[in-house]
Amino acid sequence: MKTTIKALTLIASTVFAGQAFSAELVCAVYAKSGGSSWGNGTANCEAFDYSFGNSTGGRFYLKNVTKPVQEVRWSGSARCGTTTSTSCNATIRAYGANSATATILYKDGTWESTNAATAYYETGH
Repeated sequence: MKTTIKALTLIASTVFAGQAFSAELVCAVYAKSGGSSWGNGTANCEAFDYSFGNSTGGRFYLKNVTKPVQEVRWSGSARCGTTTSTSCNATIRAYGANSATATILYKDGTWESTNAATAYYETGH
């Protein structure tokens, strides 16, 4: 019984430790005309301004990358394709969810799929 509990504890700690050090996809939205942004640097970011435009600039980027990256495959609103960069500039469209994910290929032959990050933008009143 003690051996089983020790084994389960070891497995659980390994799983949680692996998740604690995994890369995270986050976003930033840049408001125009003196607007405001919230949540930049998190997986859910947003901005509001009175520019009455239909889009603004933004960025999706990786945090907590602990190993050398060979390439990043961006998808969704992060339209950078396959790059070696851990950052992807994006056009954030107004009044819709702009969501992205990334698959990271590491130089040691391992890979990882990230969480989805979502950027929101509203303009006008």
